[in-house]
Amino acid sequence: MNNQTQALKVLSLSGIILLSACSNATNSNEASNSATTAPAADGQAVDSTIKDSTVKMKAETTKLQDALSKQDGDQVKALGKGINELWLSYENTVRQSFPLEYTEVEKYEMPIFSASAYDKIDFTSLTVTAQNLMGALEKLEQAKPSSESSSELLDKAVANYEAFVKEQATSFAAATKTFAAAVKSGDAEKAKLEYTKARVYFETIEPVAESFGDLDPRIDARLADVENEKDWTGYHRIEKALWADKSLKGQDVYADQLVKDTEELEGKIQDIKLNAKTMVAGAIELINEASTSKITGEEEIFSKTDLVDLAANINGSKTVYLAIIPALNEHNPDLATGIDKQFQDMESLLRSYQENGSYIAYDKLTTEQIRELSDKLSQLSELMTQTAAIL
Repeated sequence: MNNQTQALKVLSLSGIILLSACSNATNSNEASNSATTAPAADGQAVDSTIKDSTVKMKAETTKLQDALSKQDGDQVKALGKGINELWLSYENTVRQSFPLEYTEVEKYEMPIFSASAYDKIDFTSLTVTAQNLMGALEKLEQAKPSSESSSELLDKAVANYEAFVKEQATSFAAATKTFAAAVKSGDAEKAKLEYTKARVYFETIEPVAESFGDLDPRIDARLADVENEKDWTGYHRIEKALWADKSLKGQDVYADQLVKDTEELEGKIQDIKLNAKTMVAGAIELINEASTSKITGEEEIFSKTDLVDLAANINGSKTVYLAIIPALNEHNPDLATGIDKQFQDMESLLRSYQENGSYIAYDKLTTEQIRELSDKLSQLSELMTQTAAIL
C-alpha cells in the first residue's frame, strides 16, 4: 500500500473527510435532490419521514456489519453504495430539522461510501466506521425537535468544531513524531508514507495553524518562501531531501525541530477559542489560496502529492460549513443547499483522480483538468463568502 493510499485512508476514516458524507456520485445527487429539497408539510410528517428512513438505514448498516464480519467484499461494495443512496434520499430534511445529528451521521457515511468502493477493502477500519455510523443513526432516530434557538445550536456546533481542530492538532503532532522517527532511522520509504499521512492533518486545519505567528512558516514554508535556504525548516525541507535529493543525510536536526514545532502548535491550539465568523473567514481564505496558488502545484513541488493536500483543504472547509448549518437553516437555507451541492461536485471531481484508492501524482493532470479544479474552487469560494453576511 503506497503513501497516497494511506493518506487517503486518513482522509476517509479520521476526522478530516469524516465530516463529508454529502460527497456522493453526481447521478445519485440529481436523483435525490428533487425529492428532498422541499421540507415536509408539517413537523410530524418531517419526523415520520426521518424516523422511517433512519430505521431503514440502520437495517442496511446492520447488513453491512455482517458483510464486514464475513469479509464479503462484493456485498460490502453493494451495501456501501446502497446506504449512500438511502442517505441521499432524506439528508436535506435531516439537515433542516436536526442539524447537529445530521453532522454526526455525515462523519461516518462518506468514509463507508468511499472506502467500500476500493479494490482492496480495509475490513477492520470499515468495521469501526460502521459501528460509529450505527451510533449516530440511533441518536438521529431518537432526536426530538429542539427548543433551542439557532444561535444556541450554532454555539454548540462551533464548540464541536473547536474540539475537532484540537483533535486534529493532537493527531498531527503524533503523526509528526512517527514521520521524524522514520527520517532519523534513514527509512526513506516509510518516511514518504508518514509524510503524506501527517500532511493531511495539517492541511485540514491550516487556517487555524497559520494564526500562530512564525509557527506556520517553521512547519510549512516552501523553498520559494525563504530568502536563505540555510534558514529553511519544516516538512517541505525534508520533502526535498526525500524526493529530490534522495538522501536523508543531515535531516535529523530538521526532524527534531519539526517535532518541537508541532508539539508547540498542538499546545497553543488546545487553548484556542473560535467563533463562527473567524471560522468562515479561515475557510474562505483556505479555498481562495487553493484556487490561486496551490492549484499551480507549488505546495508539494517535489512529492507531487498536491491532490492529497487539496482534498484535506476541502475537507477542512466543509467542516466549517457543517458547523454553521444552524445559521444557514434560519437565514438562507437555499444557500446551504447550494454550498452542499458545490462540495459534492468538488469531492466527486477529486475522486475521479484516484486510481485504486490513491490520488494520482499532480503532474499527471492536464491543463484542462487543473483549470476545472480551479473553476470549481472559485465557485465554492463565492458561495462560502456569502455565508459571512448572515453570521
